[in-house]
Amino acid sequence: MSKPSNTQRPVTQGLQKMTPSEAFVETLVANDVSDIFGIMGSAFMDAMDIFAPAGINLVSVVHEQGAAHMADGYARASGRHGVVIGQNGPGISNCVTAIAAAFWAHSPVVIITPESGTMGTGLGGFQEANQLPMFQEFTKYQGHVNNPKRIAEYTARCFDRAISEMGPTQLNIPRDYFYGEINAEIPQPIRIERAAGGENSLKAAAELLANAKFPVILAGGGVVMGDAVQALQALAERLGAPVVTGYLRNDAFPASHPLWAGPLGYQGSKAAMKLIAQADVVLALGSRMGPFGTLAQHGLDYWPKDAKIIQVEADHTNLGLVKKISVGIHGDAKAAALALAQRLADRALVSDDNRAERAARIASEKAAWEQELDAWTHERDAYSLDMIEEQKNEAGNWLHPRQVLRELEKAMPARAMVSTDIGNINAMANS
Repeated sequence: MSKPSNTQRPVTQGLQKMTPSEAFVETLVANDVSDIFGIMGSAFMDAMDIFAPAGINLVSVVHEQGAAHMADGYARASGRHGVVIGQNGPGISNCVTAIAAAFWAHSPVVIITPESGTMGTGLGGFQEANQLPMFQEFTKYQGHVNNPKRIAEYTARCFDRAISEMGPTQLNIPRDYFYGEINAEIPQPIRIERAAGGENSLKAAAELLANAKFPVILAGGGVVMGDAVQALQALAERLGAPVVTGYLRNDAFPASHPLWAGPLGYQGSKAAMKLIAQADVVLALGSRMGPFGTLAQHGLDYWPKDAKIIQVEADHTNLGLVKKISVGIHGDAKAAALALAQRLADRALVSDDNRAERAARIASEKAAWEQELDAWTHERDAYSLDMIEEQKNEAGNWLHPRQVLRELEKAMPARAMVSTDIGNINAMANS
């Protein structure tokens, strides 16, 4: 869900005579861009000169890959566009890895890629590179400005599509197209309101949930991006359903809530895995149920083979993509959760009869997993056990990685934010 900034900047109205750079920057203002991440380059210097007067801050970095990762993080944290720009050729090629990460995270990142001049194309122009294929696999839309008169049009479309398609878009601009004089009208942003889903699919989902004996909710990234945490909580409470989260999607449900059961997937919560294994109906809200996030773990092949699966996804191409589903809802996570809660509000549920028993089972599984984690101070594989024996003869006091994480957890303030590197350390932290 796009959230407005605190800036109030006037946007040019009607058909006006201006430079392409001005049309480009005015379109950024219309889309409420206040920060762009990148390194200053000659390819967009004319436009950059008017960033500051337009209220746009260029956040300078030491490497373009960092700029694109920052734009991704900015988009995830704010719900607004993350924007990255770089010098043509080697500058923007440094962004590929970060744009791929943004693609899989459904982040509305716009990468602006100035290109070598049109008169040098194919002739080995300054830092010439074929820039569109670089990002083709990891963008939802690629806009190539083929005429300076269309720069505002393409810029606006890239911003519109990044939000509507929930992923990165690329705006490719030949460097000589920033100059000259054009007549341009700045397009107003187009934001598509997402609905709860189709009437028939919502009805079918409500029917399955109403007749479920042990419903379980799997909350994915769409819950966070769709501002659906409170709506999910209300639905979970109506059902008395445990809520498990996707891999590293722990922020999709309050960990302090008695219905929270922890994350699935690599190094995830045994409590979450054991509870979803008992489900007769699973509501996957804003989750594609990806292979890594539903990975068998701790010797538990926990995915319920006979459960009815309801999947809610704003991206219809994810419906039934990984797991076989009974009902697919093409809709917004928040709107769908609210609609389902409303349909179930005054209806007798089969699961109402065993609500207390299920609550006790949830609490018991969580307590057992917490107790196991308390005792799990080191890895138990043969190699790790050999290393532990060797370290007994070494000088100094050693802490195992799991001990370190547990001690840090105890020492941190209640509302601390934690960032982990990639690899096994973030997965152990996931436990």
